[in-house]
Amino acid sequence: MGNPRNSIVFGALLVVVTFVLLGARSYFAEQQQFFPVQHAVRLPAQASGISGATDVSFESPAGTLRGWYVPSHNHAAVILTHGAGANRAQLSAEARALVAAGFGVLLFDWPGHGESGGSIHWNAAERESLSAAITWISARSELGAGKVGAYGFSMGGYTTCQVAAQDPRLSAVVLAGTPAVQREQVSFTHRPLGLLGSVPALYALERGGMQVDVLRPLDLIGKIAPRPVLIIAGTADTIVPYRHAEALYAAAGQPKTLHPVPGAGHGGFVESEPNTYLELLVGFFRQALLAPAG
Repeated sequence: MGNPRNSIVFGALLVVVTFVLLGARSYFAEQQQFFPVQHAVRLPAQASGISGATDVSFESPAGTLRGWYVPSHNHAAVILTHGAGANRAQLSAEARALVAAGFGVLLFDWPGHGESGGSIHWNAAERESLSAAITWISARSELGAGKVGAYGFSMGGYTTCQVAAQDPRLSAVVLAGTPAVQREQVSFTHRPLGLLGSVPALYALERGGMQVDVLRPLDLIGKIAPRPVLIIAGTADTIVPYRHAEALYAAAGQPKTLHPVPGAGHGGFVESEPNTYLELLVGFFRQALLAPAG
């Protein structure tokens, strides 16, 4: 017969190793999602499928940012910001719809994404990058005063909300698939493992530079008012649950609109609502940026 003490020690060691491996898996999964290694990506404007798009670049404290720009034909423009691990091409469908309606559009890669310089932190570097984009587009001679809006998807929405809350140069804001509270989003994603999953994942975010409990969109969205806000979310989102959209809507000031996309996950709004979603988007910016005041 084996030594019972050895069996207990072996069992305890096996439990510890299992916990460590599960925690490590959560840590690296979160790191890969929010701080992926940047690969060389060439995104020429002529391959974008966006009519009239040209390659542009501008400087920010994080480094040189690269993107596409289409000049405005109605004196208004929209900045489109993509989510973590993606690049400007993620929002090509939205850009095409806005361009067809006469809006100018600026799509750029966040620091450490696509063709942009810098590194990923999801903190002041990204906020300063969006501020630099607002400065760049506001200087365009074809735009009227107060005619700049922004659309942010996922972490793009996270940063867009932070900037819009204190930068009045953004006259209208769309937040799509945006986490209201990052800590809760992480807990939701790693809920099968409970604290064993969420604690290492949160550590990965904080080690990468994100301050998960600072400048939470839930706390900031009310400061965007009286500028209009449109909140869009998929009802079947498994990354940022739909209740985050409801929480943002409840915290936002007027005027505000909440648009659920039935059956959509984290994105895929065009596929789920090929007409309704884009018509809503164009209509929102048309009303917010082009309608006569008063």
